[in-house]
Amino acid sequence: IQALERQLLRAQQEAERQQRRAEEALALALPGGPPQPLPSPVAGGAPLGDRAILCVGGRPGSLPVYRQVVERCGARFMHHDGGDEQNVARLDATLAAADLVICQAGCVSHDAYWRVKDHCRRTGKRCVFVESPSRAALERALSEVQDLPG
Repeated sequence: IQALERQLLRAQQEAERQQRRAEEALALALPGGPPQPLPSPVAGGAPLGDRAILCVGGRPGSLPVYRQVVERCGARFMHHDGGDEQNVARLDATLAAADLVICQAGCVSHDAYWRVKDHCRRTGKRCVFVESPSRAALERALSEVQDLPG
């Protein structure tokens, strides 16, 4: 079941990535000019490879920035809002599909926080808790993870 959930999430992410590429190509063709340049990758450390990084919580308006930061590190971006609009029970399947979890503790429900903490403890999955939902905090968390082997 976990393998199928991972395949489904990867297929959904690839579809989203292709949609964004199509939108970017369309934006280049429009008279408004090219979109803003992507942010620079996180400095230092080895690339994160093809890992699936799950960001739990965060501000909805910041999700495109979070996605860009994660993908510039070579990883796949996943997101769960931490129980605001998405079902907290769905968080378990998303956690199972992730290779690494970044939990923005100030922007998730108590239930989601404890689910993340318990899942990562039980499975030995790496989890970084971030107190403030910002691009800088996400970049620091990714830099911390990049400095670790494997």
